[in-house]
Amino acid sequence: MSHLLRPFLAVLAILGAVSPANAVNSVPIKGKVETNCTVQVSQSSTASIDLVKGTSRLNVARVRELCNLGNGFKISITSANAGSLVDAAGNKVPYTISYDNSGVRSLSADVVLTRTSPALIGTTRNFTVTVPAKADAVAGSYADTITISIAAR
Repeated sequence: MSHLLRPFLAVLAILGAVSPANAVNSVPIKGKVETNCTVQVSQSSTASIDLVKGTSRLNVARVRELCNLGNGFKISITSANAGSLVDAAGNKVPYTISYDNSGVRSLSADVVLTRTSPALIGTTRNFTVTVPAKADAVAGSYADTITISIAAR
């Protein structure tokens, strides 16, 4: 072997023994969207109902549901007096509600409505009450408090 060829072959042997670097780098990118479920109630009617005459499907509020959960949410409607207007002496005048045309319902027990998809931009629904005429109602001021809440499923 020639003297000139030996250094060249030695360099080739060294280069062949070194494998090329296989470095892989990554840059993780993450994001997060917090759960946002809210309900906004705008009272439509503040008029006192004439309980002797009653009223049918009086629109008392508009309710805006907003929830960004993909599997939906639940709306709960409760009454402080189990679906009755009550005076200071405990006299009662029952009423029914209709929420988003879901049918007429009593609030003698909580009403829970399940939404199976998100309301990303908010959905506004009507809330109505029906109070049957009660000619024998005892004089007094009657009231109830209805609570509307939203919860993730």
